[in-house]
Amino acid sequence: MAQGDIDEDFLTFESKVNQVMKILDDMANANKTDAEKATKKPNAAPEIDEHNFIVSVRQDRTLLNRAMLNEKAHSEPDGRQEMDKYTFMQQMEEDAAERAKVRQERERIAQNFRSIGNEAYRKGQYEKAIQMYTKAIEHVKDSPILYNNRALCYLKLRNSKRAIIDADYVINKLDEKNLRAWLYRAAAYMRLGDEKNYETSIKFAKKNNSKEIEYITAFQEKLRTDF
Repeated sequence: MAQGDIDEDFLTFESKVNQVMKILDDMANANKTDAEKATKKPNAAPEIDEHNFIVSVRQDRTLLNRAMLNEKAHSEPDGRQEMDKYTFMQQMEEDAAERAKVRQERERIAQNFRSIGNEAYRKGQYEKAIQMYTKAIEHVKDSPILYNNRALCYLKLRNSKRAIIDADYVINKLDEKNLRAWLYRAAAYMRLGDEKNYETSIKFAKKNNSKEIEYITAFQEKLRTDF
C-alpha cells in the first residue's frame, strides 16, 4: 500500500472518530440537559391531569365550605339568635296585646250578663239569674263574684249541694280567703244539717277575715233566723 493511501485512510479514520466523538458529546449534553430538567422539575408548576384537577377542585371547595361554615358559626348564629329573640319578644307582646283585647271583650260581655242576672235576682227570678251568671262564667271563668252570686241563687232555691260546688270552686281555685264563699258554704251545710262542716266553714271565714268578725257574727244570727 502506498504512503498516500495510508495517509488518506488515517484521515478518513480520524474524521470518523471525530464524528463519533461529536455524537457522543451531543448525547452527553442531551442527557445532562434532561438531568437538569429532572432536577428542576419539583420547583416547576405541578402537572395537572383530570384526576388531580378534580381532587384540587374538591379540596378547594372543602376549604371554601369550611371557611363559610366557620364564618356562619361565628356570625350568623349570633345575628339569628338576636333576631329570634327580637321576633320572640315582639310576638309575645303582640300575643299579650291580643289576649288583653280578647279578655276585655269577654269581660264586657260577662258584665252585661251579670247585670241582667243581678236584676233578675232582685226580682226573685233566681232561675233566670242563674242562667245569666252561667253565661257570664262562660266568658270569664275566674271571677269569684259570678260564682258567689250563682251560689246565693242556689241557696235561695234550696239547692244547697250546687251552692257548695260553687263556693268550693271559689275557695279551692280562685280565692281561698273569700269571705262570701265561706259564708255561703256555711249556709249550705246548715241547710243540709251538717253541723261539722258548718262550723268548719265559719271557723275559716273568721280565720281568713279577722277584721270581719262582727259581720260574720251578724250573718250567723241571720242564718238562725231565716233557717
